[in-house]
Amino acid sequence: MQGSGRIKPPVPTVGLVCALGVPLLYALVLDPYVVADATGPAGRAVVGYAVMWTLAGVLLILTAVVERRPLSTVGLRRPSVVLLGLGVGVGVALSLLVPLMSVVIAAVGGGQSGVADVSSTTQWVLAAGIVTAAVTEEVVFRGYAIERLTELTGSWWIGAFVSVVVFVAIHVPNWSLAHVVGVVVPLGAALTGLYVWKRNLPFVVTVHFLVDAPLLVLALAG
Repeated sequence: MQGSGRIKPPVPTVGLVCALGVPLLYALVLDPYVVADATGPAGRAVVGYAVMWTLAGVLLILTAVVERRPLSTVGLRRPSVVLLGLGVGVGVALSLLVPLMSVVIAAVGGGQSGVADVSSTTQWVLAAGIVTAAVTEEVVFRGYAIERLTELTGSWWIGAFVSVVVFVAIHVPNWSLAHVVGVVVPLGAALTGLYVWKRNLPFVVTVHFLVDAPLLVLALAG
């Protein structure tokens, strides 16, 4: 993996505060205690999607306009056909593991994983959520956070670890502990590892989308 060059604070520091702090503030404070009381389920979802799309857009603008760096420094590179094919293969493989992991969680007494509840979710809300998660979470947590943390600390391990921790934390309020430990943590680690390996956002976006896509199939079947 080639380095993309060090950059000086405070620009990446401000970007990292946004990339890591905004999702945590929203997921742990605003969403459960403010947004949930002021909107219905669909409205709550739309607000969450808007927050993530806005944050991803701000980080890309910050990179290009304020930092004056190419978007390739946050992983936005054109993937080869081979790499996209690899993304499809890995995504399908991981998507098949999610129901299996959910069954294992339920079997060991972990309670509902959350996957069984998707049939009660409005289909357009779920579809928008799948696209939003696949694109914005990869831009925020993999592309920007990992790259900038690595540049500031000099360690891919630190960048990857902090990214996974925050990614898992924002999922805690909406999923059972068993699902978080048994599904979110391993998938978050897998997506992070894939990004560090290839440093290509379209690649991990493809994987992420295919991992979540079966949820929409379940909703349609329900």
